[in-house]
Amino acid sequence: MRSFLLIATIATTPAYADLYRWVDPQTGSVKFSSYPPPWFGQPALELYAPATEVVVYRPPGAPKPAPEAPKPSTASAIIAALETRFASLTQFFSALPSTTDFSRAGSGIQQQLEAYQAVAAELDRLDPAGAARRRQQEAGFIETLRRGLEAQFKK
Repeated sequence: MRSFLLIATIATTPAYADLYRWVDPQTGSVKFSSYPPPWFGQPALELYAPATEVVVYRPPGAPKPAPEAPKPSTASAIIAALETRFASLTQFFSALPSTTDFSRAGSGIQQQLEAYQAVAAELDRLDPAGAARRRQQEAGFIETLRRGLEAQFKK
């Protein structure tokens, strides 16, 4: 008896079946079945019947792999795009006059500053070797922003 149970346990395999999905023409409801509808596979009947979708069985797979680090060519393209954005933001802040009225500028300057901080943080993460160079570039406009804020609050 034990040998029979052992053989039966080993011999059984999981059942894999495709599902068929279609909209019932009489009720308008969506139907799922492991058996195809009567018109499936018969071209003459399929002309006037609703479309049938075959949902193919996919066995459960291994866990999803962790996302890969960007490829060198992709990483360099991302860094180049971020450097371009960083340069345009640096130019924007460098061009601000020291007498800029930050209260009248609205949230635009704050949004630009937040974008600058996000781009700088991402560049520091992807290209830590260039962090010192970027800090030197920002020194000029940080002073401009400081003077502008001082001028605004002295009024």
